[in-house]
Amino acid sequence: MNIFSLAGWTTDMWSPIINLFSFIPNFGWMIIVFTICLKLILSPLDFWQRKVSRQTIIKQQRMQPELQKIQKLYGNNQQLLNQKTMELYKRENFNVMGSCFSMLINMALTLFIFLTLFYGLMGLSQQNILNQYETLKNSYNSEFSKTYNIENNQEAIYLKENELLQNALTQAQTELGADATEEELNQKQQEIFYNEIKPIQEAVLLKYNEIKDSWLWVKSVWRPDTSASSFPDYQSFVSLSNYYNSSNYLELINGKNDEEIKSINTQLENQYNTVTNLVQVEYSSWNGYFILVILAAVISYFSMVVTQMQSTKKKNNDNKNLNEMPQKTGMKVMRFILPLIMVIFTIGYNAAFALYIVINSLMSMILSLVFLKIFEEKEKKQKITIKDKNKPEYSR
Repeated sequence: MNIFSLAGWTTDMWSPIINLFSFIPNFGWMIIVFTICLKLILSPLDFWQRKVSRQTIIKQQRMQPELQKIQKLYGNNQQLLNQKTMELYKRENFNVMGSCFSMLINMALTLFIFLTLFYGLMGLSQQNILNQYETLKNSYNSEFSKTYNIENNQEAIYLKENELLQNALTQAQTELGADATEEELNQKQQEIFYNEIKPIQEAVLLKYNEIKDSWLWVKSVWRPDTSASSFPDYQSFVSLSNYYNSSNYLELINGKNDEEIKSINTQLENQYNTVTNLVQVEYSSWNGYFILVILAAVISYFSMVVTQMQSTKKKNNDNKNLNEMPQKTGMKVMRFILPLIMVIFTIGYNAAFALYIVINSLMSMILSLVFLKIFEEKEKKQKITIKDKNKPEYSR
């Protein structure tokens, strides 16, 4: 299964869910609301997993002195050491695999959502980039046919464009003279041609301003929040939209030989540049300012810090042991690996997915703090209850 087929079925899965929020006119805000709702729906499972993990750690800390005694007494007899350890676990009702099971379920679901949503938004990006171009092309054809009073079909438009190009070439030869190079003639011809159809291209630019999916500082949510241009050139368009695998293109080249396909590709590139010339010029600057990339890294880092706080209970220095060192080292490494992964996803793919990463990480951090507060309050009440039970009663 290749990346485009993955994008296909995951888009079919996520698109109806995301479209439940289509009452929000801006796609960026739509993704934000969708992410918040998705996180809240999954929060009970997250709460259960964190609760089990915290209870496991508390039990481990409570059993630590006993485990150390068993280690000292039976360290030379591995069989007896394991037996006494299992007896302690049974007495304390401690299940070694309990927290692992809940963690695996949560991790599997989180990874499934992350990857399928990533490919789903990639598929939506392909669809929207294709749809935007088709809308711009239809706008161009409509304006062109009105301007030159011809039928609104591709053949009639091609004929008229070729006529205008030939007139532009004749004018270029007259202006530049016989000493002009072929490159100079082509450049001048294109300049004259584009000046001729500039009002039509301006109408296309207005249409794009109506249909573009921008969000705050991000000019297009289907492009990354980086120095990448907000509107793609032809090669980027072909890559981003998977155009050469689209049904329209495959139908166009069906039964054609290599030379004919090459000619069709050249014609399609010329058409794309003609239709979107002013749009490319207007939106050739940075699509964003790396803000979502930075936020994804920073919030992911602090989200990891808060999550680790939740799975850690304050303890005295004499309870520390060497077995905790590898775990702490692993946690510290993950604090930096996860933000790095988030940077890779946000810097190389569209801003829509970057918004999901940022809001999801922010929600994870907020929920972790809420869960931590709930756990601490519950543990505090349990301590007070235990103290009250142990308090001696005096009869008069």
